[in-house]
Amino acid sequence: MIDLLRCVNAHEETWLVASFREVTNRMVTEGTLGCPICSAEYEIRNGVVDFTRGENIAECDAERQAASHRREELATRAGAYLDATQPATTIVLGGLWAYAAQELADIADVRVIALNPPREVKESERVGLARIAGAIPLASESAHGVALDAWFKLGAMNGAVRVTRPAGRIVGPVSFEAPAEVVVLAHDDNYWVAEKTPEMITLRRATSRD
Repeated sequence: MIDLLRCVNAHEETWLVASFREVTNRMVTEGTLGCPICSAEYEIRNGVVDFTRGENIAECDAERQAASHRREELATRAGAYLDATQPATTIVLGGLWAYAAQELADIADVRVIALNPPREVKESERVGLARIAGAIPLASESAHGVALDAWFKLGAMNGAVRVTRPAGRIVGPVSFEAPAEVVVLAHDDNYWVAEKTPEMITLRRATSRD
């Protein structure tokens, strides 16, 4: 999954250069990712890549802990909301949704990147872990769907639109207004479910000169 990661600084997207200090069962537990453009470095500690750049992360441990016993339910909801029906695609789950990372990976046969995951969530062959403060450190249009809870900054929701492919799904808290680039499909008291608007291709009528 490292191939999907990108620097969070504002410049042209590029792959990150990896330096591994410890690898266990093909999973990187200690290392560094470096940006070849701006020289930013992101540490990997205990299998979690830190993209916060020293910024504080707003968290609500009590709310997320209350959801910890509902992992299978969260996985089922996330899979339905994000239309996770295509095997081997990439799904991004943030905050309390990340409790369901392994369960969704197993149920839907997808890769999951868990953002700001609770401590109980562990890295595996199909689950990658990252901590962010704002921008989502993934390549543009690399994710099939993204679900975030209310404890992310607005920049993360804008990033969700960028990293989601056209016609992909985004789940956001009702405390955030849905971005202009999506169409809301449904909502309840806590979350809305939206689809990223596909790119429009203008067709030109052929003429006798064509």
